[in-house]
Amino acid sequence: MKPCIFLDIDGVINPNRKSTTYRFDYSLPNTLAKKLNHPKIANLNIYLVNQVYYCFSKESIDYLKQLIEKYNAQIVITSSWRIVYSLDQLQTMFDIFGLGKYIKATTSLISPRTKAIQEFINEHNIISYIILDDFDMTNVFDYHFIYVHNYFNEQDFKKADYALFIQERKPSI
Repeated sequence: MKPCIFLDIDGVINPNRKSTTYRFDYSLPNTLAKKLNHPKIANLNIYLVNQVYYCFSKESIDYLKQLIEKYNAQIVITSSWRIVYSLDQLQTMFDIFGLGKYIKATTSLISPRTKAIQEFINEHNIISYIILDDFDMTNVFDYHFIYVHNYFNEQDFKKADYALFIQERKPSI
């Protein structure tokens, strides 16, 4: 299986902000659906589309894209967003940034999140992976875990890149 990026959303690509920094755009879902030739975007919740488009960190998205392209990785959503939105809706939301096709799955709805991730790794025989989250899981996942503070930045990217690099070089047993 391809390398996996287990992705939390809030605090990783959706920075923790105390105030809204954009003007709400009622036509945004239809505008993006036309611009991207993706009718499903128009069917997403209007508030969701605005939040994703205006609040997701473009820098974080770019670093995520670089990891995906460099390692031919796929994304597994671990965020609580998986409780509210279907896999199809998550893929459509990430299509706003050209990443929907890389969203392959979500972890199960068990708690704690570490258990859901470990279960997914075991069930799918995942060998190469990283976890991007703002909840500290270092004691469970060691170097596979990248502790993100507020948003996935260059320093986090370098750690994630190195973690995937050494797994790519590690001989399989």
